Amino acid sequence: MKVFRSVLAIAMLLLFGTAACAATAQLNFSTGSMGGGFYAIGGGLADFVTKHAPGVEITAVTSGGVNENINRLDSGQAEIGMLNTIDPPLAFEGKAPYKKAFNKMRGVGILYLQYGQPYTLASTGIKTYLDLKGKVVCAGSPGGSMHQQFFDWVRAHGLDPEKDFKKVVYLPAREAMEALKAGQVDAVMEVSTLPTPTISELALTHDLVLITFAPGYRDKLIAEKPQYLPLSLPAGTYKGVDADVETVGSGAMWGVRADVDENVVYEMVKAAYSPEGLKYMGKVHAAGKGMSLENAARWIPIPLHPGAEKFFKEAGVLK
Repeated sequence: MKVFRSVLAIAMLLLFGTAACAATAQLNFSTGSMGGGFYAIGGGLADFVTKHAPGVEITAVTSGGVNENINRLDSGQAEIGMLNTIDPPLAFEGKAPYKKAFNKMRGVGILYLQYGQPYTLASTGIKTYLDLKGKVVCAGSPGGSMHQQFFDWVRAHGLDPEKDFKKVVYLPAREAMEALKAGQVDAVMEVSTLPTPTISELALTHDLVLITFAPGYRDKLIAEKPQYLPLSLPAGTYKGVDADVETVGSGAMWGVRADVDENVVYEMVKAAYSPEGLKYMGKVHAAGKGMSLENAARWIPIPLHPGAEKFFKEAGVLK
């Protein structure tokens, strides 16, 4: 009888242990390239949620950016992805430049603002987008969507990205910065948080210039494409940048596959936007200080996941 009870006890432990493991949702979080804000914020969210949301284990993985994240969410290669507020609504409905509807993703919440901050070295003589004609430009990371925004901005200046650049290349954030230092490219596109680590690093050793809109062209862009928000990059954000820089930007958000369990998403969002979660994210990256529960559901350009919607309603920030 004692042997039977011992065997039964071991069997029960194995059974419940297996059940507990099976109950843990193991999710991949597609973020961005190393050195960029998406990578830092996505990794921070993955770490905090894994430690504080019951039954949720998240692994952050690098990616080329928004476009790749949209594709990974659609194909099931990732369950969570860093997104922005510009591309997902177009992708969701299958509008240009997307050739099909990527409607398997759902919104989780707004995270922070992203600033357009393409940069160059003072030695290039480039100051505005008009000066990019005939230059070699890095338009963003492979698989990302920065180039789409970048091309909108140069088109607003009357430049044709297919004809007016000497060459367009696509590199991850750190490789792009190194290519600029080596003289292999003349300018680098960046849309990210403030401050962006690679730009901060470059500014310590080189005279940095943030490329700006020529007078009047930012207003023209916003009139034609109101999805861009008029923003000002504060003086002192980077060494040598001693005056405010007019730019445009968007909101960074995170998304999830529609088929992720409602309770799992609820626990994710509850942890991330808790006072402890917000405090932690403020330490992970400067942009994390801009996260707030009040703004999390203020502007979601694609349908919210039911789990996120449930939490935001309980928290009183969504009707």
